[in-house]
Amino acid sequence: MALNLLNGNSEALELLDWSQLAADISSLSHFELTRGKLSAPPVARTVLQIQNDLNLLEDYLKNYDDYSLTFNSKLRLLPDEESSFKLIPDISKGKYFEARELHFLAQIAESYQECWPMFRTLSFDRDFSIDTNTVTKIKRNFVNPLRDFVDFSGNVSYERHPVLKRLYAEVLALENDLRISIQKTAKTDLYSSKLQLDSYDIINDRYVLAVRSDSYNSELGPIVSRSQSGMTLFVEPYEVREKGNKRIHLLSEIESMILKLTIELSKVIHVYANELSMMTQFVLEIDWLNTKATYSSKLGLAKPTLNEKFYFELNGVYHPLLKHPVKNNIVLNSTHKGLIISGPNTGGKTVALKSFTLSVLMVHMGLYVPATQADIHPVPDLYYFSHDHQNLAEGLSSFASESKYYLELLKSLGPLNLIIIDEIFNSTSSEEASALAIAFLDEVHHRSNSKVVLSTHHQVLKTFMHSRGDYVSAHVGYDFDLNRPTYKLILGEPGSSLAFKIFDNLSEEYGLKTEISERAKEMLDKKQMTYETLLQDLSQKKIDLDKLLINNRALNIELRNQKSSMEGTLYLEREKVLNEYTKKIKSLFDKAENFLTDVKNGKINNHRGLNNEMADIQSALIKEAPERKNVEVANNIYAHMALIKFEDISPDDTVFSLTAKKNVKVQNVNPRKKEVQIQHGALSVWVKSDSLRYSSGVKPKIPRITINVQKTVSGDIEVDCRGMRLEEFQKIAEQSIDEVITGEIPFVTIIHGHGDGILKNWLRNYLKKVHRDLRWENIEGNDGCTKIFI
Repeated sequence: MALNLLNGNSEALELLDWSQLAADISSLSHFELTRGKLSAPPVARTVLQIQNDLNLLEDYLKNYDDYSLTFNSKLRLLPDEESSFKLIPDISKGKYFEARELHFLAQIAESYQECWPMFRTLSFDRDFSIDTNTVTKIKRNFVNPLRDFVDFSGNVSYERHPVLKRLYAEVLALENDLRISIQKTAKTDLYSSKLQLDSYDIINDRYVLAVRSDSYNSELGPIVSRSQSGMTLFVEPYEVREKGNKRIHLLSEIESMILKLTIELSKVIHVYANELSMMTQFVLEIDWLNTKATYSSKLGLAKPTLNEKFYFELNGVYHPLLKHPVKNNIVLNSTHKGLIISGPNTGGKTVALKSFTLSVLMVHMGLYVPATQADIHPVPDLYYFSHDHQNLAEGLSSFASESKYYLELLKSLGPLNLIIIDEIFNSTSSEEASALAIAFLDEVHHRSNSKVVLSTHHQVLKTFMHSRGDYVSAHVGYDFDLNRPTYKLILGEPGSSLAFKIFDNLSEEYGLKTEISERAKEMLDKKQMTYETLLQDLSQKKIDLDKLLINNRALNIELRNQKSSMEGTLYLEREKVLNEYTKKIKSLFDKAENFLTDVKNGKINNHRGLNNEMADIQSALIKEAPERKNVEVANNIYAHMALIKFEDISPDDTVFSLTAKKNVKVQNVNPRKKEVQIQHGALSVWVKSDSLRYSSGVKPKIPRITINVQKTVSGDIEVDCRGMRLEEFQKIAEQSIDEVITGEIPFVTIIHGHGDGILKNWLRNYLKKVHRDLRWENIEGNDGCTKIFI
């Protein structure tokens, strides 16, 4: 199959594993639109366009840490769905947006305002700068008023807006009154004997009681809903109906107020449609740029040099999808028409061709290339032919289908073409294939200015092209000692296909010793066998020479290293000591971190144990301190201070501590352990009495300050939250869950009702995401409440 890879033809790209490569790159993108950009086939671009992209990427990579940090902390907070960005064209159409849609537009404006100062120095293809006064107006007239009633999660927050706050307060008060009223009503004689459930519920914004269908009468109130079985009727008592109507009226006022606010803000952004569109394009451009930079940094790609002389030189080129690729050099200078690669099967010919082709494609995408150094001419027409051309749909054999594609290529050649052919005419006899290939290549060069890179096993073809001199010959190496390919591309001479050698090796692996290869050699022309043998010997000598060069380089490196071997030994000794010291310090810090975690989790409740543990950690740190070696010298400074007997030490005494190297106050004494508790800064620690001395200059006593912290605990193991707003419910639920975690209560049952599930869904999602160590369950299958325990 042969198709131009740069005219949007995705079918040809599949031959190069492009979809997998695009998936690897797009996995680093945040927005769906960016990922969609990579799923589209690449198109040919001018040298100037590509150079601008490469320069922009280079500037981004120079400050990659700062740029990527800003991107990840700011722009990744935006929604990634493509549907969100479909709002942008609707601005200019005068559409009125809902609160959550306005929230997304505000996020775009906020992201631009926060990120543009960081990225403004980059040389983008288009100007993303917006007048500072305009940005300020968008924030003042749109973003700030929106944030008065929509929080940064996109939810309407009634507490932020003065009118909504008043209406919401009335709703809360009325809902509290409704809860009390309906609970009293449920206990009256009229209802108590007819209820299916003891609790009330909220259905269709109505406070209802569950009444058995066989006990219902019109005195109980209107029916709001029925259970699926029809055995339970949800009835709104007349006693709460008026309050329920008032509540619904207040909720309607709130909705009307929100609608009014969103319409006003929609009118504001209609004025700034162009600016918001530009902000959106800026955000997407940064995502694409960060994607390319992250991929280039991750794989160690190189910035290519673009040339206008139609030549290619790639050093250390490799396939970006291989985990441990072998790097090769591919050179196709301006004086040669092409490169012809030969050598054994599975030796790396196809991988070399794909690596070269992908590098040219990546350049057109504005990407760095998988090589250590690359000089590339970005041709406008790039063709790739695979080695399997059979077309069953059209009834064409492999040879006929391949010929058809080559003829189509001759019709579509442009002024400058790069043509890659893997195994040219491999489905017909070698002599005919060689002759056809030579004539076909001559026709290509006669019709256009083209470079051709191809692989082949045909002896006549590789010999003729090598002797003619207008094609560079190359072959993939084979290690005869290890009986395996080296995957190294060797430029300068053709190589043997090694079919007999590989066949014999495989025969030995399968335990079959035959004379097949020997009889086959007898059937071949003596000149052909001699030529193949020479190529094989030449390839082996080339490999032996490479091994010798590698050994010489290793020897030179070893000799250079001997000079500094003693310094290296000393360095290693220092590293060993430092590593041991680092391990000890890390162990102490880990112990301190675990201790802090235990304290936070309430595992250590004993104040004495707390102080002892802190003293042990501090003492160990002091022991491992670098200056510990000089402790004895330092202690001589205080040798003139008299040792205090333990019996002479009393609480509130001021003494000198050799550990703290200053005057400290005694808080308590332990006669059994001969230990003294001292106040050291903000910490109280226990020390041995022999580390204390009489103080020479006692400072005046400082009045003791006592701070008492009182924690309020509700202690309720059952909390009825039915009819609450989500914000109120969240505060009560979090407080109750905290009391379970701290052990104040063994469990808590939160009654949230059935209704539309807002409270229930929030609670259970909160437990799954935040408190995975807690368990919860329904009580006897009642989904209207949740029991939470450790």
